[in-house]
Amino acid sequence: MIALLSGRGHRSRLQAARKRADRAVADLVHRLVLLARALPIPERLRRRLSSLVLWRPGTERVPLARVLLGGQNGLDADVFAHATDDLLWPSRHVSDGPHVTLLRAAADHELSDAEILASPYADLARTCIEASGQYFGATDDAGILALARDFVARDGSTSSGAAPGATRPHQSDPGAPVLLAPIKDSDCYQVVDGHHRLAADVVAGRSSVDARVRRVPVVTPLQDVLDRMSWIGGTHELYQPVSAPELDRSWTTVRQCTDRLQAMDRLLGTLGIEPEVSSYLDVASCYGWFLSSMQARGFAVQGVERDPLGATLGEAVYGLDRSHVHTGDAVDFLGERADRGERFDVVSCFSLLHHFALGRASTDAVGLMRLLDDVTGRVLFLDTGQAHESWFRSSLPEWDTDYVRSFLEEHGTFDRVVDLGPDRDAVGPYADNYGRHLFACIRER
Repeated sequence: MIALLSGRGHRSRLQAARKRADRAVADLVHRLVLLARALPIPERLRRRLSSLVLWRPGTERVPLARVLLGGQNGLDADVFAHATDDLLWPSRHVSDGPHVTLLRAAADHELSDAEILASPYADLARTCIEASGQYFGATDDAGILALARDFVARDGSTSSGAAPGATRPHQSDPGAPVLLAPIKDSDCYQVVDGHHRLAADVVAGRSSVDARVRRVPVVTPLQDVLDRMSWIGGTHELYQPVSAPELDRSWTTVRQCTDRLQAMDRLLGTLGIEPEVSSYLDVASCYGWFLSSMQARGFAVQGVERDPLGATLGEAVYGLDRSHVHTGDAVDFLGERADRGERFDVVSCFSLLHHFALGRASTDAVGLMRLLDDVTGRVLFLDTGQAHESWFRSSLPEWDTDYVRSFLEEHGTFDRVVDLGPDRDAVGPYADNYGRHLFACIRER
């Protein structure tokens, strides 16, 4: 996305300063750990010093509902997520993980070897073997089967404070507590060590666990990507809905999107456009929420987004095929399609036109509108920044609702332009912004 606010430079500097501070703290902890490892002291004392640096004293009672999956087989959670191309692995509750799935299946009936080897737990084990050569000592399906049966054989009464028979590589010592790391800007925790013990707790119906907690919080891969793609520097804001437990407390969904989608659905229904035989293009598709929603309705979808992380998020969060999200400049993309005479039945362009009106792009607002007109077959849905918003009162004073309508009528070749009403995003800290009208530019058959 193009930056939305003229004050973005100040916010970007704040964001950069915050990230530098976070890195400085992490680097300091890392240096202290390396120093402790390098000291010519006995191993037991070295571990004690590392423990004092990294971990809060004693144990803490942590709700199991706030514990998310973490690192595997000696790999940190973010390393494991990227190695397996599963960005959302550390954004899932432990209760939804493969360890719990296996125990619950075993509680339901006696599992065959084939069922165990077809389970998500076996898939996890194979992934770890591929990434690091072994999984708790298992290196093939026979080892995975033995490991899984050993895990299932525990009666489920084993609390997280014990790990009987801890003799395998990367397996904790008997009696060792579960290790958790707080997740930054969240009330969730990431597992550092103890997935199997936590799974037994979940299946046993326990609601909390006594755990050792790291001093320094971690950032999940999803948080990191969203932060790097954030459409306003320095704040935790979502431009489209993203559901993940670590985002619940501190990330605000600024634009709900569902209101605009409902208006689009109503209009498309009256026009008799059949999704199963129609195409849809979203210009400046951001994370891909509208692409995902329209694809679920049956449309063949494509999007164009300047930020390359848009395709990453679309795949991870909404299950979009990366090939459906083109990374690049919207003007270039639209120009190429127009030159080929390519048209899409339905096109959307949200919160982009005002950047062109403000002179922030390679063409002006009229140029963008003509390109959108060229590639639209039946309907163009469009909203833009308007004069009533505090962000644009001085920079776009003439762009009120009537002006936007007349602009679309003048510079498009559509048969009619329909005002579908304002969005419902002008609430809370944004009460003086948004409330942008959604317009539908329609070609009759």
